Amino acid sequence: MEFCTFKHTARIEVRYAETDQMGIVHHSVYAVWFEQARTEFFREAGASYAQMEAEGFSSPVLELNVQYKSPTHYGDFVDIETTMEKVDRLRVRFHYKAFVDGKLCTTGTTLHCMLKNGRPSRDLPESFNKFEFVKE
Repeated sequence: MEFCTFKHTARIEVRYAETDQMGIVHHSVYAVWFEQARTEFFREAGASYAQMEAEGFSSPVLELNVQYKSPTHYGDFVDIETTMEKVDRLRVRFHYKAFVDGKLCTTGTTLHCMLKNGRPSRDLPESFNKFEFVKE
């Protein structure tokens, strides 16, 4: 496995609409937050999704895993640390750690494949050249 040396933390304020009747963030919201964190990860690295799409690439989600450690609530500020792993020439996995006031609340991953013009591709978008990967 190869891990990207770049890491980014996105800050999300929990909105009332994201909570259930008990005031706890609904489990389905984490997938949306992970997408937001992933989008910011690329944008902050100077490799936006728009650039990838302009090159004919897309990166659909193949798998989503979430582990809930502690609930998050309306009004919390959630910091989601995002890192990227190159699984092989076709797939990348993103790792997420969500914290509230420094306390780990949730971890998760998403697995993505690379498509170019709608077909699986071993090529990576030109924008991926901005990332440095190290073997672990």
